[in-house]
Amino acid sequence: MATEEPTVAVVGAYNQGLTVTVPRLPVPGETVLGADYMEGPGGKGSNQAVAAARLGASARFIGRIGDDRFGTAATELWAEEGVDWAAVTVDERDHTGVGLITVTEDGENAITVAPGANEAFTSEHVTEAAERIRTADVLLTQLEIDQAPVMKALEIARKHGVETVLNPAPARSLSDDLLTHVDVLVPNETEAKRLAGYDPDATVPPETLAAEVHSRGPDTVVLTLGEDGVLVRAESTTHLPAAAVEIRDTTGAGDAFCGALAVERGRGMSLVQAAGFARTAAGLACTEYEVIPALPTRAEVEAAR
Repeated sequence: MATEEPTVAVVGAYNQGLTVTVPRLPVPGETVLGADYMEGPGGKGSNQAVAAARLGASARFIGRIGDDRFGTAATELWAEEGVDWAAVTVDERDHTGVGLITVTEDGENAITVAPGANEAFTSEHVTEAAERIRTADVLLTQLEIDQAPVMKALEIARKHGVETVLNPAPARSLSDDLLTHVDVLVPNETEAKRLAGYDPDATVPPETLAAEVHSRGPDTVVLTLGEDGVLVRAESTTHLPAAAVEIRDTTGAGDAFCGALAVERGRGMSLVQAAGFARTAAGLACTEYEVIPALPTRAEVEAAR
């Protein structure tokens, strides 16, 4: 049911990002002295919940954190952004997920993720939060958690007529059974190639790629193409050009896009309309550094359209 303030339930991961800038990436066995050190909130699930809240949704986050200072940082972020985290469980034995990021000045990076409490997030935790999902307008989830809780969330949403949106990131192989529970699949080209059985460096026309992924079961594929825009594949195919912006950092673009798409679907917009709004939100997210500071508000997106 369409509403001006849709409810978006997000099932996914929170990871605290720990970033060191270096003149160059070290080789095995080498120590390189870094320059700047930064800590910041991350995790696709949490990022997308914040994106949805800033764009006017009642956002609910369902996940798992540790009983540590990074877990406290997560709850402070959600409280500040107006994200409902009542269904987030706290793991007293394992740490909050962290991402260790080494990045050069020209943007080359090496990332190591220690999932911590995210690895202990199970389908049972999703079942306990079923009320948060079944009373939402849209369910949004990703693949930084195990596939079992993802599948459980999709099943609950489908059973209760809640639209399901899956951002299949990071790239993984998925079963046809899982994909048939997805109303809107939102991959980038790398993720779509994985789902269609291509090598990451294969050259495949976007229309072909979207069609092959679509044939595996999702009702719709919204293929994001970076500077080449967005391809919406359902009964027919629609291509939308990318937003014209000055790009500084693309890190948060995908999360901005997915959060925006879910919000607009909850508001009753068509897929093409929702993708157009999301394209603008993603473009704006590229104009600032880091993820959370770059996620735009609804007023900013509407002013840029």
